[in-house]
Amino acid sequence: MFQLRYPAGSVNPGSDPQGGADFYAVPPSLKSILPAARNVTLEYSVYFPEDFDWVKGGKLPGLYGGHESCSGGDDAESCFSTRMMWRPGGEGEIYLYAPRDKQASNVCATPPKTVCDSVYGMSLGRGSFAFALGGWTRITQTVVLNTPGSPDGSLDLDVNGQRVMSVQGVYYRNAPSASTPQNASCWIHSTFFGGHEQDYATPKDQFTYFGDFVMTVNS
Repeated sequence: MFQLRYPAGSVNPGSDPQGGADFYAVPPSLKSILPAARNVTLEYSVYFPEDFDWVKGGKLPGLYGGHESCSGGDDAESCFSTRMMWRPGGEGEIYLYAPRDKQASNVCATPPKTVCDSVYGMSLGRGSFAFALGGWTRITQTVVLNTPGSPDGSLDLDVNGQRVMSVQGVYYRNAPSASTPQNASCWIHSTFFGGHEQDYATPKDQFTYFGDFVMTVNS
């Protein structure tokens, strides 16, 4: 288990004061097989203290493929990421970076609420679950990559062992070769308040706790 600190007034690791963390990780035991992986699952547990102030929202770890820095308005033509996100009241969602205009129409209709008109990522299934205060929430997300050039990938999310989201028709990549970066996959440990705007900033020093990370290559 480890603790992440978000100093008062912080928004993200690139701002001052620096808040949270943002780094990429590849389990050594999977490093040789991840570039050819098509179906990958990431699991972890996150704890929010009872007095945690959600403000407007914040990022949490997820999977990614392709080049790093697949965020912050990147056009996502050669990368993808599936970070988790909390919103006001602890509402949860998947924050998807992928080529927006190539998704099947149902992706942006994922219930209960999906927002695809942002200049940044796509907020999938906002409010489909809620993060616990004063308790652990277990996140399990599975990415099945699409056939290159076709919107036939999928993204499943289980929370505390219950399926809360199953999105079909996801377009992650257009590259056919396992040697290209679009096929690479690992997790991005991304957690901070934001967004980038100052109205996302935490008003006080806050902490989250993470543990029990497991990454599995299914195929």
